[in-house]
Amino acid sequence: MRWQNSNFPYIRSLNQEYEKAIRQSTLLNIDSLVIPSPYILDRTIDIDYEHSLVWDEEGELLGYLLVYATPDSRKLHIYEQVTSPFGRGKGIGSAFLEYLANSVDEDARIYLFVWEKLISSIEFFQSKGLVIEELIVYRKMRFHRMSATAGTIREAIALTKNKDYSVVEELGKVRHDAKKSLKVLFDMASMLSVDNFNKVTEDINRETTALVNTLNTYEDKIRVSHKVSIKELIIERVIPFVEAASFPCQIRLNLESRISAVMGNYMNYSRALINLVSNSLDAIRVSGRRGIIEFTLREQDDAVLLIIQDNGVGIEREKLKKGSDMLPLFVGKTTKQGTVGEGLGTRQIFSTFGPDSIHVESKVQEFTRWTIALKKNNQKDAALLTSLGSRYVRFIKTTQSIGVTRESGRPEISRFIWQLRQMELFSYKLLYQFSRYNNVRDIFQNILLYRYGGRSFEQFKAELRQCRIDDEVIRSWLMGMMRRISRNETWIMQNLSFDEYKDELLQSYGQAIDRTMIFTMDPDNGRFFATDRRFAEHLDFVPYLGRGRDQLLRGEFSGDFKNLTSPVVMGVWSVKDLRDLHDKLRLIRKGVARLREMGLSGEKRLSFYTTTYNSIGRDVDIFRTLSLHDMLTMEDGALDCLTREVDNEMNEMVFAAG
Repeated sequence: MRWQNSNFPYIRSLNQEYEKAIRQSTLLNIDSLVIPSPYILDRTIDIDYEHSLVWDEEGELLGYLLVYATPDSRKLHIYEQVTSPFGRGKGIGSAFLEYLANSVDEDARIYLFVWEKLISSIEFFQSKGLVIEELIVYRKMRFHRMSATAGTIREAIALTKNKDYSVVEELGKVRHDAKKSLKVLFDMASMLSVDNFNKVTEDINRETTALVNTLNTYEDKIRVSHKVSIKELIIERVIPFVEAASFPCQIRLNLESRISAVMGNYMNYSRALINLVSNSLDAIRVSGRRGIIEFTLREQDDAVLLIIQDNGVGIEREKLKKGSDMLPLFVGKTTKQGTVGEGLGTRQIFSTFGPDSIHVESKVQEFTRWTIALKKNNQKDAALLTSLGSRYVRFIKTTQSIGVTRESGRPEISRFIWQLRQMELFSYKLLYQFSRYNNVRDIFQNILLYRYGGRSFEQFKAELRQCRIDDEVIRSWLMGMMRRISRNETWIMQNLSFDEYKDELLQSYGQAIDRTMIFTMDPDNGRFFATDRRFAEHLDFVPYLGRGRDQLLRGEFSGDFKNLTSPVVMGVWSVKDLRDLHDKLRLIRKGVARLREMGLSGEKRLSFYTTTYNSIGRDVDIFRTLSLHDMLTMEDGALDCLTREVDNEMNEMVFAAG
C-alpha cells in the first residue's frame, strides 16, 4: 500500500508536464556534480515516474527527485536531487527521501552517487542512514556510491524527525547551511574547466542566490521587517516562475533604475508575488490567449510602486467592490475558473502588503492590474553620506596646495605623509560603497594602474564611470580623492628619499586601526605597497616592485604598530625543497631587518603565513610567534625550529593567501 502523509501536501509524482517545467526552469537545472550516466551500475534501470517526485508549492516548483529503478522496484537509483535556491531550508531534500523510503518495500535498496568533494552532501545522506560502499572513478571524477535499504532510511529519519530548535540552535543551523553553500561554491569553482565553464558558472550564480535566500529567511525570523529589493525578487524569482509556465507567456519589464529597497519580510513578499503571478497565469490559461504579463516598478514620493498586469479573463466588477472587511469581494474566494481553489493566495497577498497599499483594476476578458505601494527603506544611511561628504570637503580644502618643499623640516614632511595616509584610508571608505554592485578588486586594479602603472586620469575616470553606484556623488568624491592622492604621492616619490622617510611611510598605515592591511615588500630595500585586504591580493603589487614573486615577501598587520601584541604576519609564496625553505626563512629575516629599520620595536611579535605553493613535507610553523628581535638575531642553524611537518594532503593544497 502506498504511503501517504498529510505533512507533505506539496509532493507530487513526476510526469511529463512536470519534466517540461523543470527543463524550462533555470533555478532547477543544477546538475554539474551529478555522475554523468544513471546506468553506470545497472543497465536495466529506467526512469521511475511513480517514485520520482516534485515539490509543487502552489504552482511553484521548488525541487525534484529523479529516480531510476529496476522494473520490480527492488533497486532504486536517486540520480538527481535538486532544490531551488528559494526552497532551501524547507527540508525538501529530507522530505523527498522520507517519502521515497516509505513508498517502496522495506527491503528495497536505494542508492546514489556523490562526488567525493561534496562533504556536506555525504554527511547529509549519512544522517539518513546511507553508508559509503565503494569509490567509483568516472571521467576523471571520483564518486562515492552510498546505499541503504528503505527500512534503514525510515529508522534513521524517525530518530531526528520533529526536533524543535531553539533560537541559538536555529542560528547554528543557519551558520551550517551558509557554510555548506560556501563549501559547494568552493567545490564548483574547483571543477571549472574550458568545457563546463558556462554551466558551472550558472550553477555558482544559483548557489549564491541560495545563500542569500538562506540569510534573508533567517533575518525574517529575527526581525519584523528589513530591507528587501523588489527588483531582485522580480528578476531572480518571479520571472523564472513565469518562464516555467506550461504555455507561452510574454514578459514585459518596465523597471526604473536605482529603485530603493523597501521595508518588509523577504519570504512573505516572495510568496505574495508568486501567488499573485500564479493567479495571473491561471487567468491567462483560461482565456486561451497568448499570455502577456507586464511588470512596472517605479518610485513615487516616499514609495516604490509595483504594477503587475495580465491579459487574462479578468475579474467581474461586482467582485472588485469592497466588503465590510474593506477587502475586495474576490479576496478569500478562488479566482480560478473551472478548477477548485480556496482563495488563500489572495488572502496572503493582502495580508502581506496591506489592503491600504493595494489597488486592483480589471475588465472582464481584457486585463487585471494590481498596483502595490511599498514604503521605501526608511533606514537609508543618509548619515553616512553626510559624514563622507564632510570629510571629503575637509581633505580637499586642507590639501589645495602641497604645502611642503624639499627644504621643509622632518616634522612638516612627516605630517604631510600621515595626511596622505589619512586620505588613502578615507578613499577605502569611498571605494567600499561600490561593493554592492561591483567587484571592488577590479576597481582597485584600476586605481593601481592610475597611481603606479601609467594610466591617465581620463582613462581611470572612464573605467570608474562604468561601475554602478547608488549615489553618484560618491563616484565624484572617489575620483577627486584619487587625483589628490596621486598628486601628493608623486611629489613624495620625486622629492624625498625613501630611505630617509621609510619609517613614516610604513608607520603612517598604523592609522588603519579598524582594518587588516596587507603588504608586499622587497626585502632588499624595504620598498612596499599596502592596502586593505578586501581590495587586493599580495600578488597584485608584484608588477609594481619590479622583481619576481619569489624574491619578495607578503605580509599583513592590524592597527597601530605600537601595539606590541598584535603581530606582523609574513610569508612567501612557494617552497620547492628544504634548501629553498631555509632560503625563504632567511628572506623573511631580511624583511624583519627592514621593518626594524622602519622603526618597529624589536618586541613587536611576528607570525607566519602558510606557504601558498608547497612541494615538500615541511613548512614554516604558522603556530609559532616570536619577537622581531629574536627573528633578526637568530642564527642560520637555528632557523629549522621555525618549521614543522605538514600533512601530505596539505602539501597538495593551494591556499588563497595572496
